[in-house]
Amino acid sequence: MKLKLFSTLALSATIISLSAQMGMPASINNAEQDAQKTATQTQTTSTQAVTKVETSAKSSVGTLISQFSGQVSPTALTDEFNKGKSAFQSQAKSTTDVKGTSGLLQKLEAGLKSSAFTSAWAKVKDKWLGNVKTATTTKQLAGYLKTLTENVDPKFLGANWEKVKPTFNAALDKLAQ
Repeated sequence: MKLKLFSTLALSATIISLSAQMGMPASINNAEQDAQKTATQTQTTSTQAVTKVETSAKSSVGTLISQFSGQVSPTALTDEFNKGKSAFQSQAKSTTDVKGTSGLLQKLEAGLKSSAFTSAWAKVKDKWLGNVKTATTTKQLAGYLKTLTENVDPKFLGANWEKVKPTFNAALDKLAQ
């Protein structure tokens, strides 16, 4: 249990760092809030602590979805997605369940124009969509988010994407363990 608590705190620190690099205030970061709650509740039972760890990890995938969508150029997004982007990002930050996070990934993919993807995406898209729809774990969703990010053409990502990408991918890798 101590290892899971440490992993959650380390993941939260990574996400907070990524938020700062992307210019997002850390106070809006759900993972930071969950980590602070977890750290102050070390006297709780083992079952409660494990539940808190799982909640933190799930909300972190949503936070990362929000952060990535903020890096995508408006020209790569459909008009409909652009209009609702702010609401989408707010929803992503607060989504903590696997089914809801799966829906967010599907919505993000659908909100990207076909021209925003690399040519490799056509080969994996159908399988990716099927896998996202049937995902049952945070670990799976983190891997699917990474696949999506790797298949968006870099010319449609923000100027600082290359700078924050290593930290972003480190957070995804921790969730995918």
